[in-house]
Amino acid sequence: MDRTFPGPPRRRAAGGKSRKTTKASVLVAALNIRGIGNPNPWHPKHKWFHVNQLSKENKAGILILGESHLNVLRHANIQALFGRRLEVLFSEDPVNPNAKGVAFVINKDLLSTDSMRTWEIVPGRAMLLEIETHKGKMTTVLGVYAPNAPLENAAFWETIQSFFEADLRIPRPDIMGGDTNIVEEPIDRLPSRPDPEAPTKALDLLLTKLRLVDGWRKTYPTTRAYTYTQLRNAGGGSQSRIDRIYIRRDKFAQAYDWQISTVGISTDHRMVSVRITQEGAPTTGPGRWVWPAHINSDKDLTEFIHKRGTQTLEAAERTANWPTRDAKSNIQTLWASFQSDIRDKARARSKILIPKAVAEIKKLEADLELVLNDPTIPEEEVILSAALLTERLARTHVAKHDKSRISAKIKNRLEGEMIGRYWTAVNKTKKPRDVLRRLLKPGHDPLDNTAAKYETDSQKMATIARNYHNKIQKVRRDTAPDIRDPTIEVVLQRIVRTTTPEQFDYLRKQLTRDDIELALKMSANNKAPGLNGIPYEVWRMLDSRFRTKTAQNKPAFDIIGLLLLLFNDIESHGITPGTGFSKSWMAPIYKKNDPADIVNYRPISLLNTDYKIFTKALTIKL
Repeated sequence: MDRTFPGPPRRRAAGGKSRKTTKASVLVAALNIRGIGNPNPWHPKHKWFHVNQLSKENKAGILILGESHLNVLRHANIQALFGRRLEVLFSEDPVNPNAKGVAFVINKDLLSTDSMRTWEIVPGRAMLLEIETHKGKMTTVLGVYAPNAPLENAAFWETIQSFFEADLRIPRPDIMGGDTNIVEEPIDRLPSRPDPEAPTKALDLLLTKLRLVDGWRKTYPTTRAYTYTQLRNAGGGSQSRIDRIYIRRDKFAQAYDWQISTVGISTDHRMVSVRITQEGAPTTGPGRWVWPAHINSDKDLTEFIHKRGTQTLEAAERTANWPTRDAKSNIQTLWASFQSDIRDKARARSKILIPKAVAEIKKLEADLELVLNDPTIPEEEVILSAALLTERLARTHVAKHDKSRISAKIKNRLEGEMIGRYWTAVNKTKKPRDVLRRLLKPGHDPLDNTAAKYETDSQKMATIARNYHNKIQKVRRDTAPDIRDPTIEVVLQRIVRTTTPEQFDYLRKQLTRDDIELALKMSANNKAPGLNGIPYEVWRMLDSRFRTKTAQNKPAFDIIGLLLLLFNDIESHGITPGTGFSKSWMAPIYKKNDPADIVNYRPISLLNTDYKIFTKALTIKL
């Protein structure tokens, strides 16, 4: 999501590289979508295709919608279209369903809907949701779309207060979000002015009773930012921050990344959002980097790989002819250095190569923030400039969003009716991803029932998992040779099928260029790479460029030739320590019993693609 105002600053390690770690969190967002657009669910201007895309792109766990304009029939159509990944809960206006309305959109990829409950407080205006957001932890969210008229607005907040006072068994909201149609402070309007006393007092009393605070304003006490802009020809370009998210005072420390964002849906409101975590939630890092496919055609990157690869190949050929092999400087160390260099270059280029629309959005956001918060600019000029920038920002977001929608429609038209990767992803039943939330500490006291026996830091949990599986690999490794060797011999004697002399001689030969080309050809696309993040597609792209340029009698980097030297060196001398050739990324998959015990997970190792090409070439020979 494109952010207008940054959240908490990212912590940075030496060298300026981001090392941000956060608690596992759920994004809660609120947006007034101003109706459903065209009522025909298949019409391009029907807004729920855009809502689905918004939820997916922003990974919003809970999306609160105002002016949802839903009724039973429209809801049924939406669930038929998007029910695999979205759960939509709504409250319609009993008098006029084509106006008002509030709804919750639950992302089933992120949250379980099994134990959720809802209460309708004010039909079409206020709805309460209780849902499991973290393992065993329930979160209660109050979604609101308040009336615009001051007296009705005041009565609305009083009705909500009476609802909670009437039944103490109903859970109080941890979060309240939506279009409040009122501001509490003059700074939240442009031009600045206070709102009527009756609704502001009623809202303030409700917030006091429910112990809720305006999280964005508490985080940015002096910043000016707005969520609703009146058309310049109607309201002179005035703006207000009427869309807000409140959070319980005692939960404020568990909320971060408060944002106001422009979205690609046709509406005159902006989206507000926050990330919510829980006490005891695991600490998570930024994840591993994977080589993005869109940079494979970047001229600067391909020229760098050609130059660096050619240098590496020439150095490897010289090294292969040395009379003695240097354990610290050889073909394998050259390959490790080459991979590291092209990976660093790819990461740098991927940060630079952003779409034109994204670059324009970032510039407009920076300009808008500057205009709104520069005290030297006269208010009349601020109003006009902010309105113009907001309109341009909205148009740019809509254009970018529509372009993504067109790409999605084309892909669905081409692949939506064919059994394959895309069809499977679209049609499979969605469920929240498993998160390793805690692990038993090694050597814990079984009688200890406190939380102290559990580890929730992801880095330390990874260490527990790694140490456990390393220990398994060493089981019975210390068996005495006088016992081990005869046992091996007994097992070998039971093997009756052996290779012929011709097969034996063939297997003794080192790999050839044809072996590696065949192995690369048989390696499937869209497979998860290993620790270095380089997929098969990169090596296949380099080989294709070599063939094309060679046919044109142009100099080219021979990736197959370099891999041939590398693999044969490994066959002859083994893997050089420190090169990371055989290192893997272990992903534990939960099987059964206690999910906090690492014993109950099956490990899957994601190996680097160069390693897998090597083993595939050997397997083909066998």
